[in-house]
Amino acid sequence: MENLTKTARVIDIFAKIIIIFCIVAICMLIAANIFTAVAVSLPIDDLPKTLSLVFNFEDSDFVVFENGQLLITKQQFAVYLLMLSLTVATESVILMIGAKLVRRILQPMKEGRPFEEGISGIIKKFGHFVLAVTVITPGIQLLLSAVFMMIDAETEPLPISISGEGIFAALVIYLISYIFRYGEELQKQADETL
Repeated sequence: MENLTKTARVIDIFAKIIIIFCIVAICMLIAANIFTAVAVSLPIDDLPKTLSLVFNFEDSDFVVFENGQLLITKQQFAVYLLMLSLTVATESVILMIGAKLVRRILQPMKEGRPFEEGISGIIKKFGHFVLAVTVITPGIQLLLSAVFMMIDAETEPLPISISGEGIFAALVIYLISYIFRYGEELQKQADETL
């Protein structure tokens, strides 16, 4: 039981770090958007001649500024920046939700009570979460590809597919939730006999 509580505490610390990382990433995204909006709003003649801004996606590059010249229209860049920001923010929020669910699962385990009533329900919610993320991620990729086509970006099409591993992981998590429900019932019977 001591190993379980130690492991639960370590994983809980890791989940806290992930939550903090996501908050910092969202703050950095906001700062980058403000900086980029200011740079784009400047008259073209006022841009530094050494300014270059290139976004990398998989194996392709999306060049915005090169040698102080804006290579796309400001409207195209605004649409692109909005979609990129929404995508990063969505993925950060999804990661934070997952980390919070993991922390809720680990809370009773840190105290040495792995079969506390209600844990199986939280584990099942985590399975729903994994399944939803498996389906949402290709949707985000499809949306990004559509935006790139709208703004005539010369990028390679993003590969879009639903992860078989994600579906398998969700099924395993569902099975684990049933095991924990059985453990909860056994714990309840043991508590009643005392």
